[in-house]
Amino acid sequence: MVSEPIDKKENSNTNGFILHAKRFFKSLSWVSPLDRLPITGSRDFGRGIEAALNKIKDEHAVIRLQLRKKDTAVVMSIKQYEDIVKIKAIYEVLLKQLRDQDITDAVDEYEALYQSITSTESRQAANALFDTSSTELANTYQPGQTETQ
Repeated sequence: MVSEPIDKKENSNTNGFILHAKRFFKSLSWVSPLDRLPITGSRDFGRGIEAALNKIKDEHAVIRLQLRKKDTAVVMSIKQYEDIVKIKAIYEVLLKQLRDQDITDAVDEYEALYQSITSTESRQAANALFDTSSTELANTYQPGQTETQ
């Protein structure tokens, strides 16, 4: 059994991909926190390995193995492992889309700032500032509350 690869062309639309990911995540009801998994001692697991593996395969069970009363491993089916690999692939695609969106947002902000800086109004304001004579500048002076005229 091999995982179905994520079809990036089919899911190139961000909303379509997110919908696909949501549907997939709903199928992951078997994923539980470690403390909720049934515990099997490694000796018991080893003695009944065939029955344990059949239970894992047939019932999609996940077993937490302990060695000397310490958590040692989690045993799951190939299908469940492939689901985890698929989660990783979905995560990578979503991160790339987020990074691409961040870059797009930054470019948009830069373009808006550049347009503002290079606008006619901005150029006129800069020219007025540097072309103002000392007399015109003195005429616009207004003393603050702590200054006298």
